[in-house]
Amino acid sequence: MLLSFCTILFLSGCFGCQNNSQAVYEGEPVEPVKIKRFERELFSIEAGQLEPALENLFRKYGDFYFYYAQDMLAMPFEGDSLFTKQIRMLLNYAPFQKLYRQVDSFYTDLSDVETGLTSAMGIYTAQFPNARIPEFVSFISEFGYANVTFDKQIGIGLDMYMNTVFKDYYHSLEFPEFMIRKLRREYILPNIIKALGLARYESQTSRDRRFIAQMLYEGKVKYFTKALLPDVHDTLILGYTSAQLKWVEENEAEMWAHYAEKELLYKDEPTLYMRYLNDGPFTSADGVPHESAPAIGVWTGWKIIQSYMRKNPEVTLEQLMQEKDFDKILKLSRYKPA
Repeated sequence: MLLSFCTILFLSGCFGCQNNSQAVYEGEPVEPVKIKRFERELFSIEAGQLEPALENLFRKYGDFYFYYAQDMLAMPFEGDSLFTKQIRMLLNYAPFQKLYRQVDSFYTDLSDVETGLTSAMGIYTAQFPNARIPEFVSFISEFGYANVTFDKQIGIGLDMYMNTVFKDYYHSLEFPEFMIRKLRREYILPNIIKALGLARYESQTSRDRRFIAQMLYEGKVKYFTKALLPDVHDTLILGYTSAQLKWVEENEAEMWAHYAEKELLYKDEPTLYMRYLNDGPFTSADGVPHESAPAIGVWTGWKIIQSYMRKNPEVTLEQLMQEKDFDKILKLSRYKPA
């Protein structure tokens, strides 16, 4: 069953920096994470061995194989669960062959990402004892998807993390500049953890459409990502440049006053508040200056969640993520912007 199928927007900042803006959680030893290289196995198939090789791929990757063919590459389903005819055409398609060679050359090794995932899954297992560590699968989709999530798998679209190679091509696809600058190797890891958080808890705001609920949900996902990646700097968690992070820190009280003045917190019409949650070069909402950071509502939500967890130290990370009473979170956070 497909849980979530989405392109993950990208993060920006300083990788490997320390920041103590929230609690640091203890992990436990887990088996080293290995990313399954679906694209490498697919393009290593010999012409005369297509059908048995595809059967082996299907057995190994299960639902991912099916959704890769039908949803990501839009192959028509013609009663053949292996999509044999279409995949034969794909493997003989010169532009896709070239793309694979470029990606494989650029990503000959993913051990740095695997090491980071192993550490993150140690914390995940310790804090969510009943959770199952997902499989991590790499793929290419001709610049269609950065991350996809399923019940048991998280996919990593490597061709969407190659800014230094494909920057001009990204421009030709009309990707905005604020997005292109983030399509680099160091953002694979935080995007994976963000995808995990989104997939597990995305249903929490399906009924509560208020700005405060959306804001706090996004804040919980940021808190979750930071909890599993404590050594990643806040700029990378948020997708901010250093200048943008400085802006929100210096204007925290002004932002809270702005929401109050606009009477936004309890509005339940997304068209009135989505500009405060969407990514971009800045927050393009009325009354917010162009020198602002993007998605300032997300940052405020994260600050409220941090305050909630500091003021209520008995609350576990799992309990936080399961809590759906956003009014309770706001009240018990006793949030007072600096």
